[in-house]
Amino acid sequence: MKKKYWIIILAVLAASVAWNVYWNSDIVVRTYKHSNADVPAAFDGYRIVQLTDIHSVRNEKQGQLIYEKTLGQAPDVICITGDLVDSRYYASHGVEGEALTLELVAKLVQLAPVYFVYGNHEMILLDDPEHNAFKVGLEELGVQIINNDTVRITAEDSGEELVIGGIQDPSTLYKDHQFAYLSNNGERMEAMLDVVTEGIGNEEFMLLLSHRPEYLEMYDQYPVDLCLAGHAHGGQFRLPFIGGIYAPGQGFFPEYTTGLYATDDLEMYVGTGIGNSVIPVRVFNPPEIITVVLECGD
Repeated sequence: MKKKYWIIILAVLAASVAWNVYWNSDIVVRTYKHSNADVPAAFDGYRIVQLTDIHSVRNEKQGQLIYEKTLGQAPDVICITGDLVDSRYYASHGVEGEALTLELVAKLVQLAPVYFVYGNHEMILLDDPEHNAFKVGLEELGVQIINNDTVRITAEDSGEELVIGGIQDPSTLYKDHQFAYLSNNGERMEAMLDVVTEGIGNEEFMLLLSHRPEYLEMYDQYPVDLCLAGHAHGGQFRLPFIGGIYAPGQGFFPEYTTGLYATDDLEMYVGTGIGNSVIPVRVFNPPEIITVVLECGD
């Protein structure tokens, strides 16, 4: 009887692993509606597609799948919230190894404007940052890198504006003349937020792109209405009733891993990401793309 019991357990585990391998070969698209009185009328129905933690496109099939899923969302804007490249893969393959990543980006910029902020893996791009071949390649394709910067998207008919601010991962600031002197990540995050929100009125609608979700309470102290983040990889392994097991920057049983997190004044959506880095396996945690649809309302 004991032998039969263990056979059943092993069969269930094997089936679970097989199902996860199949599930993780696809990309889930999750769509959310963000209703906010500060959304300008001209941007009602505006579709924001978030891609995060791609960690270098490794094969043509993956790149094509990301493109097709994004195309299907009819984006008005595409936001990449860090770790477009994987530092280990980039270090071993060089910019030539990122040909498929650039090929994907070349297709994405044909769909909608693309805004990008650095994640921790973009640290690999900091050597000779003005002439780094991958960074230059992105800019030549039309990607707008908005590290610690703000852009305004203006509706042609009404002149109404949507504000997008971006902050880079604090680990990529060690060479930055403006922020490198600060002693810890918290101070660096505050300093970057001070810069990107300067002059932003409370009545304006602001979207913040940030790689790290664990600073939600800090984001809430600024005039930010909506934040998109990644980095947590969904907790990598997810268990029913428990959630994610581990996330960088948060440790075991992290609080911010996937989906919506809200305060009275701010909503933050955290994507589980598309690629993998150190741990190449996900459990009950498929790769995903997030679409947020803006609604002008309460």
